[in-house]
Amino acid sequence: MSAQLFPSVESYLIDANLFIRFERHNTVNLLERAVTEQNIVLLLPTRVYEELTPESHPYGTPPVEDAIEAGWVQLLEEVDYSNPVVSATMDLIRQYISAATDRPEHTIEQADAEVGGAAATLLEQGRTESIAIYTNDLPAFRGIERALSQHGYKDAVQLVKAFDFVTSVENRYQFSG
Repeated sequence: MSAQLFPSVESYLIDANLFIRFERHNTVNLLERAVTEQNIVLLLPTRVYEELTPESHPYGTPPVEDAIEAGWVQLLEEVDYSNPVVSATMDLIRQYISAATDRPEHTIEQADAEVGGAAATLLEQGRTESIAIYTNDLPAFRGIERALSQHGYKDAVQLVKAFDFVTSVENRYQFSG
């Protein structure tokens, strides 16, 4: 990854695997530092939030709750399934993941499709013109990319490989003051 941690886009949408990786490395504070230094807010789809806040969280309050309270992570409203672009995007993502992973479509996690649905919602509502999606789930991202391309948003979406991003943030900040 280049010296610039964040791509030049208007919105930053995250999948659960990004936050979980920082949690497992006990480096959520480094993510906060990187985000707040760039005056960025990470957007969190509702179903992704639910993955990050299991009832049986082993450490008390999940770190994402503190991030939301501090304002550097924002929980999005549920996606608007009545919007045909959003629902078609989510259906295409599930179909793409199913084909790419050779799994039945009904076993695909709803959160994977909702990341794309959230991106479609933001684009359809005119709340953003460009989005970086942080995920390590490449079939999901390719599904998102293809689905949004069918609705004219091909150049509006960028993939940021979550685990590469984690490494870049940790390398930049872990041993600095």
